[in-house]
Amino acid sequence: MRRRKSYNKYPYLILLIIHSSLLIFTFYKNKNRKQLFVALISNIGMAYIFEYFTYNLFKAYRYKPAMLKNKNLDSILGAVFSQAIFIPFTALFITSFHLGWKFKLFASIYFASIEHLFVRLGIYTQYWWKTTYTLVLLPIYFWITSKWDEHLKKRTPAILFVSSFNLIMVTSVNILFLESFMGKLRFGFHRHTWYEHFILMPLYSIIVGFFTARTKDVKNSLFVNVKFLGYRLLLDWLLVKAKILKFNQKNVLNNLPYHVLMIMLSNYYKNIVYKKTE
Repeated sequence: MRRRKSYNKYPYLILLIIHSSLLIFTFYKNKNRKQLFVALISNIGMAYIFEYFTYNLFKAYRYKPAMLKNKNLDSILGAVFSQAIFIPFTALFITSFHLGWKFKLFASIYFASIEHLFVRLGIYTQYWWKTTYTLVLLPIYFWITSKWDEHLKKRTPAILFVSSFNLIMVTSVNILFLESFMGKLRFGFHRHTWYEHFILMPLYSIIVGFFTARTKDVKNSLFVNVKFLGYRLLLDWLLVKAKILKFNQKNVLNNLPYHVLMIMLSNYYKNIVYKKTE
């Protein structure tokens, strides 16, 4: 069994190479790379929201790439591969080259076949999820991402706002995942299990990301940024006092670099979305 698990990672790595190459080719062929970046993160944001309900909350399936010793983090890593790389990169390729329904259906069958193969190989386990759901829902996802890109080009206000939110939320989730992996922080209700952590951590990023995205019209002055930093640290302090958030050094300032980085990136993202995608 141990020997077999050592080979679990290779199918994931093969897909990583294939879809990373697809992304590189897409960016190479497209001149408006800033808008392409916004569309890509929006694709990932939609996939993350979907995965939050199906995987984090309701445990529809489990990934087994066998790359990390901790099984919970290893499964989350598999989810990141799937929802941040494999599917969103393909969706961006479809959108960028204006591929129609035939290719969208082909891509859906492709992913459903991979899912079926991964189940047979024992590197992906389905609980209540069925491959049929993947086959039905992926064409809808590809259609949404194509429409999303159209409205980005039209500069539809609601799409610009949600795109800004997606950029902030996705970045926050990824950074906090790395901090979780390094043991710097843990969310939880009582026992602070990994299940509790991966319910609350994305929710934290969603809430903070939403209120950050709402400030799109505020000038990025030093005073405003310091005020936002104060709000973020206050939220951390309240969560620590409520025993919902724990830091390895038992100090709210332990998360200061994360907040400073997120404020800087959020300002940059808003600039891309509202000024640089025309």
